[in-house]
Amino acid sequence: MSGVLGSLKKFLMPPAEGAPVSSEARTSSSRVRAPRPSRRGNEVASIETVTPQSYGEAGLIADLLREGVPVIVNVHLMSDAETRRLVDFMAGLKAGLLGESKRVAETVYLLAPNGVEIDPDADDVLEAEGDRLIVRP
Repeated sequence: MSGVLGSLKKFLMPPAEGAPVSSEARTSSSRVRAPRPSRRGNEVASIETVTPQSYGEAGLIADLLREGVPVIVNVHLMSDAETRRLVDFMAGLKAGLLGESKRVAETVYLLAPNGVEIDPDADDVLEAEGDRLIVRP
């Protein structure tokens, strides 16, 4: 009976601020997200350039974008098959993080995190070809 009362007490009266939390309470709580870096408007502190040689370097692109850093990806060193695979990965990454993307050259892509806008160019010939971040079978 005391076990039920103890559980009810824990449920109704959460621990005080700064009080230690038992490992049992930590595992039952919902997943906590890491805080995102704060930005004011479209202010960007830096832009990273990544030139992957294989698909194995896709995690670096994801890490940078999750941290709120725009990424320029140059895939000219990769094979066609790995390039298609990486472009598909970047499309999913962009969609999952609610970011934006733009193909800026034949083998160069710009990925921007949520909150950073990419200025559209009306004269952009590459955009007229379509969004290559969506690879259709």
